[in-house]
Amino acid sequence: MNKISLALASFVAAGLLAAGPAAAQSFRPSWAGASIGSTDYGTGLKVFLGGKVTPIFGWEGQVVSHGSEDLPLGRKHSAMSLGGSAVARFPLNAQFGAFGKAGVHYLRVKRSGPGVSSDSDLELGLGAGLLFNFTQTAALRLEYENIGGGDGDFFSIGLQVGF
Repeated sequence: MNKISLALASFVAAGLLAAGPAAAQSFRPSWAGASIGSTDYGTGLKVFLGGKVTPIFGWEGQVVSHGSEDLPLGRKHSAMSLGGSAVARFPLNAQFGAFGKAGVHYLRVKRSGPGVSSDSDLELGLGAGLLFNFTQTAALRLEYENIGGGDGDFFSIGLQVGF
């Protein structure tokens, strides 16, 4: 069993070493953008930055304001998140593409009012979306993302620019 584990580890290490220069060369294009949409807390805003590691796989980092919500009895909820995701992008044709992503996000929920408290935690984020490329470097981005489960839904529309 140890010989099999050692052989597998050696194979993976050799593959990673060989892929390093190729991944560095295919890191472009990168992209950045912003989107606005509907969250469980109201209107949300997102700013994101990403890049390709291979023709299909890449990464994306984002900062999201999930909005705020006024509740009865003078209470208020708001949320923000900061996270990173692995992204898989699939061209559908010359103008349309699809993507999916999964990552980890620091989610902070602020609650104010009598008898409530705030909290923060690391949460799983999952998302999927469509891109409509209207130029070589600019795309309209439609996306659904969920960060942290029940109260983490975010439907958004935005602009993505490649560089």
